Amino acid sequence: MSLATYTLLAAFVDELARCGMRDACTSPGSRCTPLVLSLARDERLRCHSHIDERCAGFFALGLAKASGRPVAVTCTSGTAVANLLPAVVEAHEARVPLIVLSADRPPELREVGAGQTIDQLKIFGRFAKWFFEVGDHEASPERVRWIRTLACRTYSQTLQGRPGVVHLNFPLREPLVLDEPLPVAEGGRPDGRPLVTISPTRHLAPQDVQSLEQAIAAHSHGIVVAGRYERDTQLAEAAAAFCARAGWPLLADPLSGARRGEAAVAHYDALLRDPSFGVRAKPDIVLRVGDLPTSKPLRAWLAAMPDVPQAALDPEDYWQDPDATLCRVFAVEPPAALSALQPLKADPGWLESWRSADERASEAILGVLGALSLNEPAVAAELGALLPESATLFVASSMPVRDIETFWPARNTPPRVLCNRGANGIDGTVSSAFGVAAASDGPVVLLIGDVALAHDIGGLLAARRLDLKLTIVLLNNEGGGIFDFLPVAGAPVDEDIYTRHIATPTGLDSQQVAALYDLVHECADTVVAFRAALERSLASQASSIIEVRTDRQANVELHRRVWTGVSASLSE
Repeated sequence: MSLATYTLLAAFVDELARCGMRDACTSPGSRCTPLVLSLARDERLRCHSHIDERCAGFFALGLAKASGRPVAVTCTSGTAVANLLPAVVEAHEARVPLIVLSADRPPELREVGAGQTIDQLKIFGRFAKWFFEVGDHEASPERVRWIRTLACRTYSQTLQGRPGVVHLNFPLREPLVLDEPLPVAEGGRPDGRPLVTISPTRHLAPQDVQSLEQAIAAHSHGIVVAGRYERDTQLAEAAAAFCARAGWPLLADPLSGARRGEAAVAHYDALLRDPSFGVRAKPDIVLRVGDLPTSKPLRAWLAAMPDVPQAALDPEDYWQDPDATLCRVFAVEPPAALSALQPLKADPGWLESWRSADERASEAILGVLGALSLNEPAVAAELGALLPESATLFVASSMPVRDIETFWPARNTPPRVLCNRGANGIDGTVSSAFGVAAASDGPVVLLIGDVALAHDIGGLLAARRLDLKLTIVLLNNEGGGIFDFLPVAGAPVDEDIYTRHIATPTGLDSQQVAALYDLVHECADTVVAFRAALERSLASQASSIIEVRTDRQANVELHRRVWTGVSASLSE
């Protein structure tokens, strides 16, 4: 390894820091040594060390999701790169900015049987916005300037248009370390600015607002559907304010942050399971912002209204219309567009009809759940009521995110809610939550099931190795609870086959898991006990697991009683 390579890498990392990058994730390996040392020596960067590339990738994903800044993740050659694929896929689908810096063997060691060598060129396919093979260069002033420009392009590419992943592949030759101190970065601007400043391309033109106003002008019975939008709170506030002045119901997934304000309808998932309510509540126009919500009843209701104009606000042209119901897509920033729309002539009775139904649904849900019984829906509702505004809740996919959507209350100042819902998998949930904790000033809580915890159990090492605080609320129902809601649960198969191959209970003792990873462990079996355990955990400096044991079949029956109760309340 020549001094020139380290000189170029020093300039590259320096330029990423000048552009605004503040975090990088590393994992061990020989071939990646120059990349790791170049990142770790820069005092402007927090370098988070991981033993597992998969955990590193999802940690970087959570950190980038929470901070809004691109995060670099580096790895050695071979299958180490392949282990980043799940996180890269999620980042692509969820529009999260990531910079993957993979080490590779030089060209002369490829396809000749050299160890730890695979084809890494464009290994992530279309899931990376941009791939670039960096090559091997001398550290001339021209090449230093070139690699600084490459760093600026890399940082900008992750954010421009639709945010996503940039993958740079670095072929590195041995020896991989120097016998002298690492060189200082050369060639940067003396004032500390990036070599190249690339301005964002998003603007809200007056004609965009005019076109949107014209599209909704004739409609007084509209609704706004707000799906996952995890970047900031501006959309949440803009959507709530628009719906309040327009008199439109706001059907907001908690992942949008917009379940707030006087127009928010918290229990639309339960309401829309009642067919007669869906007919009575039919709007004359739908505005959609963010991704499609998780709620299947809401999606089905929207899909069943092809005669109702439905428009999406999305500046990145990310097509989210599986049922082909959209008639307009406005390439505008949703927060700016909604804030710019002038007040409409509202029909007070329209919003009131939704709010009245929501209040009846809330009373019916409380009547079924009871005030003190602890169950999976109650945990979701309690977290929605108890967590402070400064907190962030990271939610696992499958049942936890669905219960959050169904039972999360409307609040004026709710906590932030994040989830890996780009590809909707349970991959790396623990690691992503710890990544969020690394980017957050307030407390971070993870709501997760036992299967998802086992799937990423190695991510728990971050508590001790990186000195991070996370409160884990574990719903332990001995298996994948969501499958009991699906047709497979009623299939004519042996119960043992269903349990072993579909529900897949892990058999892990969470108290022993907590002890292995130096976490505090508590069990909660009542609402009062849960509230006390949560309060203790949030006040503590230690990471902890609060375990809530539930029964899968009883959970299914409880949900069905909730839906029946809500439907009955609407006919009263």
